[in-house]
Amino acid sequence: MFSEKYIHYLENCKKRQQLDALLQTYNLIGTVSFPTRKTNASIISIDNICITRTKNHSIYPHNNGFSDHDAQLIVIEDNVLTKQRNNITTQMDIIDQSTLEFQLLLSYKNWEEISMEDDANISFNKYLNIYLRTFHSCCIKKRKNSNTVSKPWITKGIKTSCNRKRELYLMARGTNEMEYKLYYKHYCKILSKVIKE
Repeated sequence: MFSEKYIHYLENCKKRQQLDALLQTYNLIGTVSFPTRKTNASIISIDNICITRTKNHSIYPHNNGFSDHDAQLIVIEDNVLTKQRNNITTQMDIIDQSTLEFQLLLSYKNWEEISMEDDANISFNKYLNIYLRTFHSCCIKKRKNSNTVSKPWITKGIKTSCNRKRELYLMARGTNEMEYKLYYKHYCKILSKVIKE
């Protein structure tokens, strides 16, 4: 028997109904409908992931072999279409000639007005204005198009799973124990299945 402080999601008890009602007020739902903890004495579902009601999702159990609680792997569909974007970026083209011109123009500036100012903030702002105006007058701005393809399907969860896969690979590579190697292969199989779906 598990503690009373947990809500067992496989049973339709009063506490679960109260939790579901509370989640609905925030437009949330619980997604786990399978056992998440298996012991000799019981099979229960006390680990849950709550998401926005309108999101399409798939959720799978995953036995990680480290705990009596199974992990949950959730995939949330993103309806944003992949599209090509034209990003226009501006770059400053600084060449030797523009550097010399910048130094020359700065040497002609009157800095007395700044040194006579009592307020340090006003003095600094005046200095920065002169400096930046001079800098921008000497350097040529170039516009550059960079075509990038957005990949909204690469979620934070997929990035985290890929990082974990790299960690497992390094662990499996650095040991002769077959357990790590089998676990790494199993993890790769599940990750590739999730990405394909």
